[in-house]
Amino acid sequence: MDALRPDDPQRIREYRLLGRLGAGGMGRVYLGRSPRGRMVAVKVVHPELARDPDFRRRFRHEVAAARRVGGRWTAPVLDADTESPAPWVATGYVPGLDLQQVVERHGPLPAASVLTLAAGLAWALRAVHGAGLIHRDLKPSNVLVTIGGPRVIDFGIARSVDASVATRTGALIGSPGFMSPEQVRGQPLTPASDVFCLGAVLAFAATGRQPFGTPEGGPHALLFRVASEPADLTGLTGDLRDLAERCLAKERTARPDLVEILDAVGEPGDEPWLPATVAADLGRHAAALLDLEDPGQPPTPAQERTGPASPPARQHAATVPPHGPPPGMVGPTVRTPSAWRSGGPLYLGVGAAVTAVVALTIGLAATSGGGSGHNSHGNPLLSGGDTPPPAKSTTHPTKDIVPAELVGTWEGMVRTDSGSAEWLQRVTVTQGRAGRNVARIRMADEDQLCEFTATLLSSGPSISLRTSLLRSLPAGYCGGGMDQTMTANADGTVHWASKRLQGTLTRVRATGIPQRYLGRWWGETGEPGKTVRRDFDLAAGAVGEENVTIRLYNEEVACETKGMLVSAEKDIMVFTTRLVRQDKGTCTLNSMHYLTPADDGLVWRMPKKRLQAPEPLQRG
Repeated sequence: MDALRPDDPQRIREYRLLGRLGAGGMGRVYLGRSPRGRMVAVKVVHPELARDPDFRRRFRHEVAAARRVGGRWTAPVLDADTESPAPWVATGYVPGLDLQQVVERHGPLPAASVLTLAAGLAWALRAVHGAGLIHRDLKPSNVLVTIGGPRVIDFGIARSVDASVATRTGALIGSPGFMSPEQVRGQPLTPASDVFCLGAVLAFAATGRQPFGTPEGGPHALLFRVASEPADLTGLTGDLRDLAERCLAKERTARPDLVEILDAVGEPGDEPWLPATVAADLGRHAAALLDLEDPGQPPTPAQERTGPASPPARQHAATVPPHGPPPGMVGPTVRTPSAWRSGGPLYLGVGAAVTAVVALTIGLAATSGGGSGHNSHGNPLLSGGDTPPPAKSTTHPTKDIVPAELVGTWEGMVRTDSGSAEWLQRVTVTQGRAGRNVARIRMADEDQLCEFTATLLSSGPSISLRTSLLRSLPAGYCGGGMDQTMTANADGTVHWASKRLQGTLTRVRATGIPQRYLGRWWGETGEPGKTVRRDFDLAAGAVGEENVTIRLYNEEVACETKGMLVSAEKDIMVFTTRLVRQDKGTCTLNSMHYLTPADDGLVWRMPKKRLQAPEPLQRG
């Protein structure tokens, strides 16, 4: 979690905001506290999206969908105002980590745990389908693993059973690798589509691999495998393999329905269901939340910055947010569904864990076409199975053990020994002790961006960190669980190293785009009659925010994208993160733009491998 920034509200309606949980394509998410002390996650939509009637309609649907399913299987919707100038929704915390994080940190789950997971997810999907919805995006990051059982989150792209196939021609709704064949083909969906996705999730939980591979060969190759090739279920045996194979049948009529799945896996038991290492990890997260304090005393009404002004909300009633070592385990059974429901909201306690997971997550629901493929040199951030077992936590009750000379924000280029891969590395280090999150890390190359938090493993002359993935653009390209070291050099720089990358980082000087470059810049490339015009609107804002708007148009293409400011130390580096509008042609996402200061303004260039000549930009 990051501290609130000066432009952040201190309060949204009656919810006191404590910090930033994240920001993405749809808006910002804050950690908050209700007047009665309940922890909530408050999602506020970007103002430019709020002005789009189509988006506002979809946001209303998202909130309504979550309310229809209710809080039994999701993070409960506590409050919302979809008519505000800046629409927002508040959801409760869900105690747990998502399945993607669990597998990245601890490796595949044992078979009996996965069968119990199957039972919980089948119950969750019954609730979704019973509300007349199809989830359409069931994937590991949308499954929360809690002490009390799994929960399904993110109804941002759920649609009614009788709804249209997609919001626009050619749009793919879902996440590549965890889509059904009918989703890939753009065909009408039925609840059987979610059953296919359930099979893919179970295979991932049991093997640590996506059953149709990763997008390294490009998303279109992955989608072809989903639609046409058998799943890779190597390592699965017995009842679990039989269940996964049936769920992953290409023909929807050959898949079991949810009642059959529940009959196959049996009634969940009343015993702990998670491996011991996973349960311990949940406990550590709970302990970290106990350290959280308000950023300050609540201000008086006259002094207070408030959130989006709006008339009283009409709906406020509560309906009651790859690859690691083999884990140790305890009895792999779970509590019965009745036990999950009867306890009411789960609050912090011994063995519980709280993660700031919002039922309505931020980001693009659909993958935009036209993006560049994966680097030919492979991704050194996909750490694979070389991650050592989690280090034992060191207890330092009062002493912060991050050396003072390493605290701050650092940036530089890191490379493989062979020089085949090069990444921009930006690390913000805060004070903290072993076992706590002490760093935020962003790594970017020409067509990938990865964001992590990092836990301090040990300290001395160097600090040792272990990463956990926060964001991957494109989805699925970045791994987690990568160990890193940082060492202060005598010249005031820092040596950073991981198993496959290393480099020298310097303390950052620029926190945003220099004032003299703010505003609109444009340029044209190409032959007469075949020119392409690019406009860049550079707005004030910090590195890491989407403060650049890029427009591209000629006779064949007209589209607008948002870009994240990745660096302003030398070049102004902007990574395209989401599509705002596309009137014709194809806009490329997940690519880096370089704006280099020159004597008379800025010069635009694309990554070296695109082989495009630099383009002088003009104001206007």
